[in-house]
Amino acid sequence: MVAAFLAILRPAAAGEVAWTEDAKAALAEAAKEKKDVLINFTGSDWCGWCKKLNAEVFSQDAFVAGAPKSFVFLKLDFPRSKPQTDELKKQNAEWRTKLGVTGYPTIILADAEGRPYAKTGYQRGGAEKYMESLGELRKAREKRDAALAKAEAAEGVEKAKLLDEALSALDSSLVMPSYSDVVDQILKLDPENKAGLKAKYEAVALMNKVRTAMRRGKADEALALADEGLKAMGDTGQAAQDLLFAKSEILYRKKDMPGAKATLEAALKAAPDSDKAPQIKSILARVFKDTP
Repeated sequence: MVAAFLAILRPAAAGEVAWTEDAKAALAEAAKEKKDVLINFTGSDWCGWCKKLNAEVFSQDAFVAGAPKSFVFLKLDFPRSKPQTDELKKQNAEWRTKLGVTGYPTIILADAEGRPYAKTGYQRGGAEKYMESLGELRKAREKRDAALAKAEAAEGVEKAKLLDEALSALDSSLVMPSYSDVVDQILKLDPENKAGLKAKYEAVALMNKVRTAMRRGKADEALALADEGLKAMGDTGQAAQDLLFAKSEILYRKKDMPGAKATLEAALKAAPDSDKAPQIKSILARVFKDTP
């Protein structure tokens, strides 16, 4: 009965979009309406940034009027006081693990099959700016799908390059949790690293190990893996930036604020023109503005 009840998409109240807490219902609705899914990982009764995101974006007219044209809305909540059924807790935990979510708020954009293509969170600037950002993020799906379509007609290393093009359009943290099948194809198609893809995706696999250790609360193991990867690949490039970004997050959790800031600055230096660079700059300005 609980599942049947949750499967009903609740009508939206005035001034808000229609959120559902049932993942299967959201995917079914997205497929029916030919829309994507906006997944909101939140801690509704304790997370300050989650509350700000709701107040500054999700409840504002620009979002309420525009976002439903492209998205179905799935809220996966991790409250501290609000009661939830065991069924709902299990569903939310499974999705958190599947998508590699480690903090709140995390906003994942996914297609109707549940396969993610972009990730964001709280952003300053209000609803209109947020809508512009979502529009830019949706272009990642267009690039992904175009490259995957071309890859179907290709073979060998050429196919590997097109599959790499598809994955390169995505946030790197989404690749191993959700596209391991595509990574496996690339590794099989470029076994001798002729296109440089074997080395690249071995680095991606290492990054996945780092994040897995982080999710399991094994901070020292995650730091050791990150340092091992940086020693092997150097401190420049996208892969190095991803490892440094993760290392900074670990140090932040360990309350080493100067170390976290310095590592995040190194992450920005590693790939200053990357898609992640604006996010890093924002974190440095917002979180570490008072850190020497």
